Amino acid sequence: MTPKPVQSQNPGQVMILVFYSWTALSDASGSSVAMGITDDRARAMRAGEESLGSGQAIVVIIEAVRPAMAPRTLAPCYMRTGVGWLGQRTAAGEVTWNRFFGPVDPELRQAPGKMAP
Repeated sequence: MTPKPVQSQNPGQVMILVFYSWTALSDASGSSVAMGITDDRARAMRAGEESLGSGQAIVVIIEAVRPAMAPRTLAPCYMRTGVGWLGQRTAAGEVTWNRFFGPVDPELRQAPGKMAP
């Protein structure tokens, strides 16, 4: 007996990959002490919390990004989606995360009536 092909629950729909870029900063000048990229936001938060907990960093920024290609060179890169999280230690030593909405890369902005890439 030949198995029947499984049909997609959302035919014709494109899956957009989202990754999380994180950077741990040591001071107000923006010196980075650690950074990385992962496909799991909780993993990015844990990595940031390690830098905050050790005292190496005073703030961690996590931004949701998607894979892309640079326009002129076609080199692989990541583009901001416009949402991020700012992590800081409280006086009690816990880490708090505050979501923020920032600028979106110009390539992600769409003109009215245009479809997403």
